[in-house]
Amino acid sequence: MKIQKLLLTAAAAAILTTTGAVAFDRDRDGRPDRSMAERHDRDGYRDARHDRYWRNGYNRFAGRDMVFRNLRANHYYRWAGDPYWFQGRYVIKTYDRFGHVIFVEANPYTGAYIGVIRF
Repeated sequence: MKIQKLLLTAAAAAILTTTGAVAFDRDRDGRPDRSMAERHDRDGYRDARHDRYWRNGYNRFAGRDMVFRNLRANHYYRWAGDPYWFQGRYVIKTYDRFGHVIFVEANPYTGAYIGVIRF
């Protein structure tokens, strides 16, 4: 009985150490920590291929007047400040018809209304 417990304990320890080493080597996205993609995630490198708004033919950001024109077209008549980037989204702090503060997402290249952001 003692040998059986000893072997079972040794096998469990071996399994835990091998799976633990694999788990520490990868992030929650499944990529190895030292891969090129992980390095670029940390250094702020962004490419047009990684920008979810990007389409062929866009060459620069839309003016703020275009963004505000599209807000008015979607019945948002009051806002606080200029559009800015927040957690990878181009947002504008604005007010709904009841006077509550909300964040509206816009396309940074066309100024098009995308929708209300809920955090």
